[in-house]
Formats: sequence, structure tokens, C-alpha cells
Amino acid sequence: MSARRGVLSYLVPLILSAFFFGVLVLLNYYARELHAYRDVLLVLFGKDDGRLHFLALVALIVFVVRVVEAFTFDVVLSRRRDAPQLLRQIVAIVLYMVLFAGALKLVFDYDIKAALTGGAVLAAVIGLALQDTLGNLFSGIALHMEGAFDVGDVVHSGDYIGVVESVSWRAARMRGFNNQIIVLPNSVIARERLEVFPRGQLNARVLQLGIDYNVPPATVIGIVSQAAAHVEGVARELPCFARVASFADSSVIYEVKYHTRDYAQLQRIDSDIRKAIWYALHRNKIAFATPVRSFQTYTPPDVGHNVPAEEVLARLREADILSPLSEEARQTIAAATRVHFYSKGETILRHGAAGDSMFVVHAGTAAVRLPDDSDQGWHEVAQLGPGTVFGEMALLTGETRTADVVALSDVTALEIGKDSLQPVLSDHPDLVEAITAKVLHRKGHLDAIRSGEPEEEEMSVVSRVRAWFGL
Repeated sequence: MSARRGVLSYLVPLILSAFFFGVLVLLNYYARELHAYRDVLLVLFGKDDGRLHFLALVALIVFVVRVVEAFTFDVVLSRRRDAPQLLRQIVAIVLYMVLFAGALKLVFDYDIKAALTGGAVLAAVIGLALQDTLGNLFSGIALHMEGAFDVGDVVHSGDYIGVVESVSWRAARMRGFNNQIIVLPNSVIARERLEVFPRGQLNARVLQLGIDYNVPPATVIGIVSQAAAHVEGVARELPCFARVASFADSSVIYEVKYHTRDYAQLQRIDSDIRKAIWYALHRNKIAFATPVRSFQTYTPPDVGHNVPAEEVLARLREADILSPLSEEARQTIAAATRVHFYSKGETILRHGAAGDSMFVVHAGTAAVRLPDDSDQGWHEVAQLGPGTVFGEMALLTGETRTADVVALSDVTALEIGKDSLQPVLSDHPDLVEAITAKVLHRKGHLDAIRSGEPEEEEMSVVSRVRAWFGL
């Protein structure tokens, strides 16, 4: 099929040229008889049959260029290395340009030189429009003159690697290792860093593998080198050897270096070498390295914020509000007490906030502040030290907080919630009056500070406490 196409590429332009010249001869021979149709002939073939003459010359030029190209590269230079396709195309383009310019001059008396000289602006526009095409052309010429690569070589350009199948004036066509077609313009190849692995020459390749630290390197190097050397595709001219490359976290990293004349088969060769090494190591009971990890139990540091249960119970014994309770009841509450830590300046309670618990200062100092109309918006009414209680009305009745409590230093506070006091009052309802009396004594003192008129509403408060705890 390819031979038939080659013959037709010569015969078709030759036949067309002979046909057009034959028509010219007939028109000249029957010029008198066709005189009546001169207007039709003028439209079809132009003045003096110029169009027909030009078509005949075009077909003849195509035939001549192809004959010259075949004679030059397939006959004269056949004993030398095959000429690159790019050189053949450039020679053909130059011949076409010269012969077409001669045909235009001969038939239409059209001077190409004058047209190019007088049309500088047009030439500039055409040059800009064809800058990519011209860039590919001249890049291809430069690559050919340097002899950078040839058909059959493996080329690595940028992100692409493959076997060169053909090189034209515009681009290089490569076959990727996944059997995909890669077409790289010559200008792109000229800009990128180019790695060439010539066909038929020795090209080196390095593989890495990790082996257990307990195996002597001399043993591994001998086994690995021998296994890789007998793989098909590995060149015999240069020895295949292994070496210690580095020490990793869990393995010794070895490099296996081999040479091959068929770099296009590197994926298959690499696979066969890895397979041969696996079997060789397996026969010698040598294992590949696996990650080794050392685990250590983490023990969090003691930050010094823990309050022993004995200290919590001792602090509750000092709280006057809880003095009516029995020792057993205090132990029950201490077991459910929550310990909190506040830094200096942090607000422990906020005025107007809802709550259902009270606090006992265990360490540090806090200030009680009431809102007012001063520049600061509040004024300090008391300072609370270790053993003092605040927020008790929220615990007993669920009412909102009546003041701000702010830490003046780092404060450790014990929080007693409604859920911890509930079982004690449920078992001993009679304690409500005693606890209420203690609370009202403190509340009366606070009210005296605020209004100077302490109010005793013991019965009302007792009712609210009973209702709040469902007694």
C-alpha cells in the first residue's frame, strides 16, 4: 500500500501537467475555430491562457521537486545515514518557493521581489501572524543542525517522555510509555530542558530499594548485583553494580545501577530487575525493610491545679452557711463539688446572669462589685478570701446573680450545684430553715450596704427554697 502511494505521488502531478499542457496545445491548434468563444475562454483561462499555463507549471513543479528530493536523499545520500524528515521538508519548501516565484514571473510577469519590497507593512503583518509557525520552523532547523536527537531516541522534555517517531518542520511526534501520541512543537522543545537517551547507545538507570539494617551491606550488594545483571535488556558491556546510597529511618537504602541500549524498554526492565531481586532476597532469607516505630506512654505534667478531696471537705467545714449540715451531708456535697480555676482579672460571676450554684473560695482573692453610675460603672463592696462563700441565693432559690465577682489574683473556687445539695435536703427537709437563716444573715448585710435598710423575709425565703427544691 505504501509503495503504491509512493508511485502515485509521482504519477498524479506528472499526468496533470501533461493534461494541462495538452489542453494548451489543443487551444493553440484550434485557435481559429474557437475564436467565437474567446470571451468564455478568457473568463476560464485568463489572458493568453495564463491560468491554464500556470496550472500546468504547478503540476510540473510538484513532480520536479519530488523527483529531485527522491534522487538527492534516496539515491545520492542513500549510503550515508538516513536524512532526517525535517531536512527533506526544508529542501522541498525552498524548491517550491523558488520555482513558484519563477512560474509567476514567467506566466504573469509578477515580480516577487518588488512585491516584498513594496509591501513592508503587509510583510510585517504576515510575519506577526506567522511568528509561532516561523518559530517552530527555525527551532526545528536549529535542533537538526545541533543533532540533538533522532528518530528512535528517547526524549524527556518538560513533563513529557517518549520515543521519537518523526520530526517535521513544525513539531516532533513521540510515542509515550503509555502508548499515547505526544506532539511537541519545535519551539517548545527548544525552550525546555532536554534529556536525550540515544537509541543503540549505553544509557544508565538507577533503582533504589530498602533492606533491613541487620543484613550486612556486602551480602546485599553481591546478591542484588548478580540478580540484576542477568535480566534481559541489561547491557553486558558494563557491569551492573549496587552501592549503599543512604541510611533511612528504618532501612539501608541501596542503589542498583545498570546500563541498557534500549532505554524505551526501561519500565519493563525495571520491573524485571525488581522481580529478580525479590526472588534472590527471598531465597537468601533477607527481608525488605518495614517501618519501625517506638511508642512511649505520655504522662501529662502535674500543673498544680488538683485539689485533694480532703482539702475540699476541710474547706466546706469552714463555710458558715453549711455549718447546720452533718459531717455525712458535707461528705456527700464534697463528693459532687466541682473545682474551677480563674486567672487574675477574670470574671467569676456576672451581675444579672442566671445560676443555680454557689462558690467557696479555696485559694486566692476575689472582689464583689456592684453596678452604679460612676465613671467605672461599678464600685467594690467587699473582698473574698479563702473560706468565704458567694452566690448562695442562686443555689437556694434560683434567682439571678446580684453582683459581679472578679478575681483579684489567681483563684481556685469550689462550686456547689443544686444537684449536689438536692439529695441532702430531700433526706433532711428540716435543714432548710437553718440554712436559710444563715443565708439571710449574709443577705441582710449586703442589703444594708446597698440601701441601709436590711429586710428580714425568712418565711418568704424558706417557701421559695422549698419550692425550688421541690420539698
